[in-house]
Parts: sequence; structure tokens; C-alpha cells
Amino acid sequence: MVAPGYEAHGGNVPAFDTPLYSAWTSEIDAIVPSPPADVLDLATGTGFVAVILAALGHRVTAVDLSADMLRIASNAATERGLTIRFLFDDAVAPAFEPAGFDVITNRHLLWTLREPDRALSAWRELLRPGGLLVAFDGFWFDPRPGPHDDEPEPFRRHYTAETRAELPFMHLDRTDSIVAAVERAGFRDVEVRSLPDLGDGPDRAVPYVLTARVSTHIDASATEMSG
Repeated sequence: MVAPGYEAHGGNVPAFDTPLYSAWTSEIDAIVPSPPADVLDLATGTGFVAVILAALGHRVTAVDLSADMLRIASNAATERGLTIRFLFDDAVAPAFEPAGFDVITNRHLLWTLREPDRALSAWRELLRPGGLLVAFDGFWFDPRPGPHDDEPEPFRRHYTAETRAELPFMHLDRTDSIVAAVERAGFRDVEVRSLPDLGDGPDRAVPYVLTARVSTHIDASATEMSG
């Protein structure tokens, strides 16, 4: 069971009321639209991003496939007097009506995707015209494909060599192929920024944020195909 100890692993969830948590809050606030926006936080885990978004005044829906994670996230929101809709759902293909959100966020999710093209296309469908995708991640792993002794035990146990071979974004050391996948999914204005101030400790990889938008115009070719 990963959930109870998840926040103890470096780089996962900075403690509330710390300078690092404040830095994350400022970064997220600067990226997303002015509140209130309808935001979907995918693979919310212990609710780190979802709680920040709700505290900023957004209407937040958060999904995860771990009931344990959702319970921890729900408790965190309740303790802070925040209203967040937590749902048990798949981050790859969430069961929502199309064009229901202004923003989709996720953190430490891209590297876990077995079928990134499928996931990104599904996320694009859930965003309204002009909608924003915000993905925080980093290059956390050795470029070599197998597990390594210097990685935390849960990763060595849960991510075998066979599992890692199915994760195309896990062992990257640059974002070129990720950006290409986002563009293939129909997103525009794809940008990646390094976030050196949000790293957790001198031996941690520097996280990055990828942002991309859905066009504000209806795709004429898509309209013709649907008609």
C-alpha cells in the first residue's frame, strides 16, 4: 500500500505552511485562469494540486484510482474547510461529458502513462474551447530501463523491468517526445518550463511544467467528419 507513506517520499508533497508549498501555490496561481474556473485534477493522489486550486477559489473535481489516496485527499480538504468533488475514476479516460472543464491539471502523471496518445486525446475532449492543460512532472528515473538500487523501494517493487518497458515517458531526459504527443492530440501553444525553485532537496531532479491549450475555434475538418 503506497498511499499512507506517499507524502514521506522526497518531491511528492511539500508540507503545508512551508516556503516550498507557498512556492507551488504561487506557481499554480500564475498559470491557471482567474477563479472561479472548472478544474479537473487527474490522478490527484493525496490531493496536493486539488487542495491548492480549491484554496485559490476554483471549482475542483479530482479523480484517482486509489480509494486510499482519495480518502487522504478528502480529509486534507475537509481539514482546510475546502469543497472538492473527489471521484474514483481513471485518469486516462475520465467518465465526463465532453467540454466540461476550463482546466485539466496533473502532477507526476505523465511518466506513468502506458498509452499517452490515448490519454492526451481524451483530456483534450474534456476541455472547453480555449481550455488549458497543466502537467507537472520531472525526469525522476535513470535512463536505463531496469529498476536500480538507489531508487525508493516502492518504485523497485511496483515498477518491474516489464512494467517500465510499457511506459514510454518514464526514462526520458528531455521533453521533445512529450511535446510531440501533446501536439498530435490536437493541443496548441505547447510550452515547457523548468521549475528549479520547486525541487525538493539538492539530489532531486528539477520538475517542469508543460502547458498547452485547446483551440478557441472549431476545427472545420472535425466538423465535416462529424457531419
